Amino acid sequence: MPVRINIQKNAVVAKVETAFKKGLPMLAEEILNDCNEYCKMDSGALIASSLTHSRPQEGKLIWQTPYARRQYWEIRTAYTKEGHSNATWKWCEAAKKNHLEQWKRQAQRALEMNL
Repeated sequence: MPVRINIQKNAVVAKVETAFKKGLPMLAEEILNDCNEYCKMDSGALIASSLTHSRPQEGKLIWQTPYARRQYWEIRTAYTKEGHSNATWKWCEAAKKNHLEQWKRQAQRALEMNL
């Protein structure tokens, strides 16, 4: 007796996308906080700008100061760990190196929770 299975691909894709979108803000907030652990800090304005301008519901993390790009990419800026012991250039790459597995687990939990 043959068994016929009909998978509605579009419905499955839509359900997974919806679950992902529900979990995205929580994951983006975690990634933002982890990135800010390594963000360069003098007055705190750079980190504060990420809290103001980022859009976690869209998965967009934004550091919005006139000097953010120069600080991230090492362009004509001084390097100091004063005020923030983990501070480094390319702070998101540093966070990724140290937290990627944690982010993957969080993404998997968020997806499973919302399916």
